[in-house]
Amino acid sequence: MKASVYIACTLDGYIAAPDGSVGFLDQYQSSASAEDGDMGFGAFLDSVDVLVMGRKTWDQVVSFGEEMWPYGDRTIWIWSRQDPSAIHIPDIRAKQAKVISAAPQDILRLAENEGLCHAYIDGGTTIRQFLTCGCVDELILTQVPLLLGDGVPLFASGANEQKRLEHVRTTAYSNGLVQSHYRVAKET
Repeated sequence: MKASVYIACTLDGYIAAPDGSVGFLDQYQSSASAEDGDMGFGAFLDSVDVLVMGRKTWDQVVSFGEEMWPYGDRTIWIWSRQDPSAIHIPDIRAKQAKVISAAPQDILRLAENEGLCHAYIDGGTTIRQFLTCGCVDELILTQVPLLLGDGVPLFASGANEQKRLEHVRTTAYSNGLVQSHYRVAKET
């Protein structure tokens, strides 16, 4: 079972504004050249068969509306400690989304037992917890050339133990985004 992170963050390390919104990303998506395309997101998503995202990330993505839904009909597990009945899953997503509250290792084991091969881990807290538990194999981080000043950090201070990463590649795009792909080095 492979687990990957694919996320954008500002140069000062934020993945969202203080209110959780990501509108600051819109200008970069709309200014991507035809050559840049979707900057690899489509190919990445094609390799994924389950998404594990935190409840706040789920709420944010659902708020975009159906016309902006980026995940197709892939299985989505909403990782939350809340009562599942408290989490709104639109009827159109009821067959593909469910709430799960297990430990990261158990979630990946469950996915593997269900015949799933590649998990996309999304959301700040979710990413940090999966990294802490050693449950992330690769990180694809897209740096946004913006200093947001405040917001939701990708890596909270003191939240993770040190992790060594192995650089795979870096790509600079015409709209100023710089995407770096890393493998998480295995502990020896």
